[in-house]
Amino acid sequence: MIVKCVATVLFMASVASSALAQQGSAPVGPFIFATNDRVSLKPDGSYLFNHTDGKLVFEAQIAPDVRIFDNFVGALERVLKKDRPRVFAYSVYGTFLTRLRMFDVASKPVRSPSYMPKGTVQLAWLRNLSGEDSEDKQAEFRRGPIEMWLINAIPFGHHSNGQNGCLFKNQTRQGEECVPEPPSAPEATDVNTDNGSFSTNYIRIGLEYRRFHPEGDDDVETRPVTRREWGIGGSVEMNPSGYFGGSISDSLRPLYGPARYRLTADFAAGNVRLVPKFWKRLQPGETEKPRMLHCGRAWLDGSFTLIQGGAESVNNVVTVEAACLPARWGGAGLFVRYYYGQDYYNAAFLENLNRVQFGVTFLQGKFLAFTPVP
Repeated sequence: MIVKCVATVLFMASVASSALAQQGSAPVGPFIFATNDRVSLKPDGSYLFNHTDGKLVFEAQIAPDVRIFDNFVGALERVLKKDRPRVFAYSVYGTFLTRLRMFDVASKPVRSPSYMPKGTVQLAWLRNLSGEDSEDKQAEFRRGPIEMWLINAIPFGHHSNGQNGCLFKNQTRQGEECVPEPPSAPEATDVNTDNGSFSTNYIRIGLEYRRFHPEGDDDVETRPVTRREWGIGGSVEMNPSGYFGGSISDSLRPLYGPARYRLTADFAAGNVRLVPKFWKRLQPGETEKPRMLHCGRAWLDGSFTLIQGGAESVNNVVTVEAACLPARWGGAGLFVRYYYGQDYYNAAFLENLNRVQFGVTFLQGKFLAFTPVP
């Protein structure tokens, strides 16, 4: 309990300091991809959060991107030309994603982190759908909407926990092998989640349709800035045997679920004003206009994942997430998520979660700033 309180205090202090540091910044500044930015669409995002579960102190997801090359800068210029061309864009980058859980047991260990490096290739086709019958031709063609078809491919992704113990509690290691064979229908309690070795490599490919709605110009620049966007899509993930070192083992394959089919939908908007709040206690007879909680970016998204070929006890996954990144918090914000289904934390793959997760997210999503070409 003491550790939880200390962690909460430190977290709130970091958010407060970030908010103070950003008081002089433009409200939408942290939520725009400028034309000199390297663009990644739908990044994984970084989170610090807790569950409605007393067994955890906190959980974190850290997901820095390393951009290799892309041409999105030029694409965001060309798509606003008056002839409204269909523009091709691409991006290639790597993500060193890590997930951590601190357990509320003796010594508060961060046990068996998930190491999930991956390479991503994104191919996009953008088109300006501005109307041609507006009296103000220039304003109309800058307002869009802009449609995009996105292929989001991971030709190689890895998921492991860096442990050298046997995956099941009844096994002992003999050289590189663990014996005896695991039970044919193991329970979650049979899995060694303390130091059991978990590893798989995967391939994923997805297709998504998105619409961006630029509405007006940025306060600082003269580029149309996306104020809202939405998208729907789907993806297929395969965990093949023998796919480079660290691929899924023959004993893990029928339990984990090597094939995964995912459907997603999301909506994001800028400059969203939420519930009013008062900054000081009012005295009898005093009145004050309430101030609104101003989200520089807010979003709502959901997903459904069908897991095929796994243990019968493993449930398909449903997630719903809502978030608000206040305009003056420098890119940090608050989120709440409902998660149901197979646990995504490496060796906990036979466990199912049914929890609400809540906490902070950092700079995971920004709006595009389109640059018109004269």
